Amino acid sequence: MAAPNLKEIEWAIEELENQESNERRYTLLAALYTCRNEMLGLTAPAAQAAAYSEAPAPDGPALGQYGDSDFLQAVAGKDPASAWAVIDELMDTLRVVNQRTYESVMRKLGKL
Repeated sequence: MAAPNLKEIEWAIEELENQESNERRYTLLAALYTCRNEMLGLTAPAAQAAAYSEAPAPDGPALGQYGDSDFLQAVAGKDPASAWAVIDELMDTLRVVNQRTYESVMRKLGKL
């Protein structure tokens, strides 16, 4: 049996994307996306610990030195009490809309 070409893989992806959602469909799509990316020479990004996982934070500059993330750039030079008030409001919202992530953040902060 000949190996599928890129056109056949694209067709299969399109067909699966238009079907009803289920675990089997997602598994097949993941495999097809991987095959397509390999054929196109695209590499997957390196795995990272989730931002709110319990994995230790990577070593880097202290918050006072600020990094290059959008958030750290936005708070650079701002009044810390005002910035913490915004974050406190965000955490209150997070507790309501995503309890699991809220609890994960709180555990991580507790371990600091």
